[in-house]
Amino acid sequence: MSSLGETRHVCRIQLPSLARFVKTSGHAFGIYVAGAVFAAGWWLFFDACIRSGSRHPPVAPPAPGQPIEPPVHDVRILFDDWVPGICATIGLAIVNLVDKRHLVDDGSALGTWRDDPVMWRTRTWLFVGFAFLAGGLAGSLALLIIKYMMNPHAVGYVEYGVASVLQNLAIMACAIVLWFSQRTESDYEYSLTL
Repeated sequence: MSSLGETRHVCRIQLPSLARFVKTSGHAFGIYVAGAVFAAGWWLFFDACIRSGSRHPPVAPPAPGQPIEPPVHDVRILFDDWVPGICATIGLAIVNLVDKRHLVDDGSALGTWRDDPVMWRTRTWLFVGFAFLAGGLAGSLALLIIKYMMNPHAVGYVEYGVASVLQNLAIMACAIVLWFSQRTESDYEYSLTL
């Protein structure tokens, strides 16, 4: 018989405590979470693309001499549905390529940040990156509303637009998680002093 103060494990394999892992490896944990969110967003969109392609098999070419007749109600994922996700991914790359050390005004420079060309360019690129992210989300919302919700022939196809919006929201969430999980000093810089 065991005493009341003894702790016994239910599983044979001792799993690490998640709270302890987050405290010690918060940077790595943030990168893993951001990667999972990014992959989930693109997976949702690829799933919608596959469903769109299987719902609409390729049309057989007409017989020679016959005119090509487009389908009457052809609602499918085309290149215009891919553009918002591509823009948001470009914005994610731009935002996370910006070195955060150039955004901090340490007060040692004479004048304001407007006089520092490196800080000016860094903030401009950061603005461009966030503009790409916001443009991707706005584009996916516009496609959802115009192409899938207001189109009377798109009844039953709204899930394609919703997948695009969820993809862009996931990419924006990935950018936010990566931004907050990064440190101002790089993990790959080493101080070699004697």
